[in-house]
Amino acid sequence: MHDDRVPRPEGSGSAEVGSATAPLAGAAPLAGAASRARSAPGPLTGSVPWAVVVLGHGSRNPAALEVLQKAASLLALQTGWTVVHASLGFNKPSLTEAVVSLYGQGFRDILVAPYLLFAGNHVVLDIPEQLESVLTAHPDLSVRLTGPLGLDLRLVSVLESRVRGARGEEGAVAASSVNSPAEIEGKSFEIIEGLLPELPLTADERAVVVRVVHATGDPSLASQLVFSAGAVEQGLRALRDGAPVVCDVNMVKSGLVPSLRRLGISVDCLVDTAGAAEVASAEGITRSAAALRAMRESLDGAVVVIGNAPTALLEIVRLEREEGVRPALVVAVPVGFVAAAESKDALMASPLAHITLPGLRGGTPIAVAATNALARLAAPDASVFAGSPRAERTGAGVERGTPCT
Repeated sequence: MHDDRVPRPEGSGSAEVGSATAPLAGAAPLAGAASRARSAPGPLTGSVPWAVVVLGHGSRNPAALEVLQKAASLLALQTGWTVVHASLGFNKPSLTEAVVSLYGQGFRDILVAPYLLFAGNHVVLDIPEQLESVLTAHPDLSVRLTGPLGLDLRLVSVLESRVRGARGEEGAVAASSVNSPAEIEGKSFEIIEGLLPELPLTADERAVVVRVVHATGDPSLASQLVFSAGAVEQGLRALRDGAPVVCDVNMVKSGLVPSLRRLGISVDCLVDTAGAAEVASAEGITRSAAALRAMRESLDGAVVVIGNAPTALLEIVRLEREEGVRPALVVAVPVGFVAAAESKDALMASPLAHITLPGLRGGTPIAVAATNALARLAAPDASVFAGSPRAERTGAGVERGTPCT
């Protein structure tokens, strides 16, 4: 997605009420009176007591309520979250009753996770209407709504299991005539295209997204990646002009070299920069940040790829702000709990052309897959990558036999 679009979250949750500290994936605040909820998706923090309501449709059949209760209990057991169940109709407690009960027990941040397949009228209209009076009565209450179960390969696997069970094939593995690497990759991309939602992306941006999903096995990343306006085009121009590529760690370099050398492009790793360790020790900064300072004059017009080090990303942003350094493109997906999210926020607020993944997630496979996708797009024709090994095609990380240090 582009910077002006907020990613739609996915999630679910239910069980015995008590204190909970485990984090839950971000969710969107409800509209209307729920505008008092957080204005943007994000992970829950430990500062506000929070809980999850697993919301079912409701049914006159007692068996349906039993399934909802068990699903909620299992979620609570699996995660340690505080969870309760509720129903939109027929059963107790109702959604408003569950929320009011949790509020009475001190919970001020509540996530409603619909145990529903898609975002129909129940999700879009009924849930906000039911919560309107509760939110009006309790101004200090935040209620957020996760996405429904939606289209997910895990649900497709459940369907397959049910059909096989009915045919007496429980536990059987699907037979396949797809055996060659090219056939496997083609089948993978066919599945990915079927899973991806309609996204406001250019054809080249979508190609990057597909490669990232392929490398990670995570279709949810499709709506989470952020492209600044014109970033892919700038990156492609740089690669076609033979611009140098600079990366933060050798693991990223190992994943990039097989593809980029086909374009005649070298890859420099920051941690290998001569003198970086000494500067880092003397100035109390990381080696990657020290290396960027040392090579600042060669960064203009380069493609910078960061898969691990948020300090490197923060230094790139500082160099642009204070010294006018301007790489052609920054592909930055540092991962972790310290400074990763903040560094990517700083990047998105800067004028630097960028591809990034907001929040805590990221890592080498995403950085490599995105950059290798650009390399393939930048190639003068498909023959450049004809017969390339699987690691190059997928951007999965490392060419076999190449050391990662």
